[in-house]
Amino acid sequence: MKIYFFAFILLLFQMSVVSRIFSIENTIPDFLTIFLIIYTLRNNLKDSLKLSIFIGLLQDIFSPTGLLFNTLTKTAVVFTAHLFKEKFFYSGIFVQSLIVAAVTAVDIGIKSSILFLKTGILDISYQYVLYLIMNFTIFYAVALADELR
Repeated sequence: MKIYFFAFILLLFQMSVVSRIFSIENTIPDFLTIFLIIYTLRNNLKDSLKLSIFIGLLQDIFSPTGLLFNTLTKTAVVFTAHLFKEKFFYSGIFVQSLIVAAVTAVDIGIKSSILFLKTGILDISYQYVLYLIMNFTIFYAVALADELR
């Protein structure tokens, strides 16, 4: 239950503080995606899916993009992270960082595909690379702090 409360607080933090402080070129990192990846790498698929659906629904409730957009992408992030977890020995921080970069790229692809199907516009911009770098950097900082602890 604590993890769901933490996810809710992280969502509020992302919506209020992160969007103002960490915004670069109107791009903000997705702390919830990073949190889900870390949670999936350390827990089983069933618990990770429950948490991803909870986070996705909360984001959809507070987001104007439409219902189930974030739920679908967060669930896909968990499945992808779990797939990488099963295929690779992920104990090293470098391998975990590569998994985060790959899962973030999949997240970008899914979001672009859904937006294309919804609007008919295929938007590929440099901001996706910036988003990937920001998520990678934040994950690396969190993982490094955890390792030093």
